[in-house]
Amino acid sequence: MTGSMRSLLLGTLVLRTATGTTGALLVFWTAFLRDGGTITVTTADVAAISLAFYVTELAGSPIFGIMADHIGRKPVMLLGPFFGLVAVLITPFALTIPLLIATRLLEGASTAASVPSILSFVAASTSHDEKLRGRVVTLFEVATLGGLLVAGTALAGPLWEIFGANSFFINGAIYMVALALFAYGVKDQHSRPTHATENRLKRYAQLFSQRGILLFVPTWVAINAIVGVWVPQGLYLLTGSSGVPSEGQFLLSGFSPTLITSALAALALVGGVGLMFWGNSFAKYRRTSILLAGVVAFFVAMGAVWFLNRMTGSELPLIAALLLILSVSMFFLAGATPAALGFLADVSERYRADRSAVMGLYSIFLGLGQVIGTWVAGQVANVAGVDGLVYSTLGFLVIAGGALLVLRRVEHEILPPLSATHQAAHSVLSNPTK
Repeated sequence: MTGSMRSLLLGTLVLRTATGTTGALLVFWTAFLRDGGTITVTTADVAAISLAFYVTELAGSPIFGIMADHIGRKPVMLLGPFFGLVAVLITPFALTIPLLIATRLLEGASTAASVPSILSFVAASTSHDEKLRGRVVTLFEVATLGGLLVAGTALAGPLWEIFGANSFFINGAIYMVALALFAYGVKDQHSRPTHATENRLKRYAQLFSQRGILLFVPTWVAINAIVGVWVPQGLYLLTGSSGVPSEGQFLLSGFSPTLITSALAALALVGGVGLMFWGNSFAKYRRTSILLAGVVAFFVAMGAVWFLNRMTGSELPLIAALLLILSVSMFFLAGATPAALGFLADVSERYRADRSAVMGLYSIFLGLGQVIGTWVAGQVANVAGVDGLVYSTLGFLVIAGGALLVLRRVEHEILPPLSATHQAAHSVLSNPTK
């Protein structure tokens, strides 16, 4: 692994830590303004503030992906921490809902600019080595999720308690560290193409008509919709304070924050092990095989959750067994994200002039899926509680699995065989009797 790649991954970790810290600090800031009587905050306002991030991520990813292919990856990559820095510096001066929404729009632009250019660099730098590609995309996911969900969230609480609104300026320094890592640590020779190209938006639109991408979209959107279904709605229901009638649903009876976070930490640990295992297995297994294992694991996990929800709390051995099944399922479903990234990286080998645009699809469909899942969860949770989330998840899994099975049948026609291992796999696909 080169020094540029190490700087890129470290910069990703630092940038996502700053992004996660900003999101958590914004919650505290909004509550501070509300409690002080500065603004009135409704649930619709909270939804608008949250969705603002996804709006610019969805709209900006294709634009910045095209820019990265046109003017070079590194200049666009630097826009990520720059937009985040501007957002965090104006947040302590945002005293109205529209201004708070504006800060989230900038944060969404930060992600929209950074992800396509970073993933394009990863795809281009690992095109010669499948094992390296698996390792790097796994580390990218670890850096992303670790920064957003672990480091950023953990840092925000102490910062706010000690420094209050000044925490935003301290977080600005974290963005500057990420900016420095990208600016001085990443060496990228990719620049504006010298050959004439047709309209970039037209070329980008044409990518959506490619069979590999069309078949990949339903699976990736559906998987991310499942994430939107359970986070944060599932966590909220587990607290037992959701107002949803709990009769007949054990998981609505209410659990302590310590128990909830401990259980999530244990599942996250298992998921982290799975993430590393599947990410380092790219040379052994097809991307779609890893994705299929994740879809099947999701079905098993939902079965375990459904049965858990039928318990009364006294069946401790059975509850322990169901939690074990859920943990094992987490190991397998953890491979879905690096496999999806690896698949897009493989697809990008056929569109090297548009590599950033192809990799930007990761952010577009991730955001789209989470918006859809969040909306669906809001509709079903009040009516059917945890069961509603389970049934919604099963519906999304049917969509994901159906599209994935079709994709597997034509995968050998879509992806360039990157190694002898893949050539052998493709031969088996073409001649199932072998």
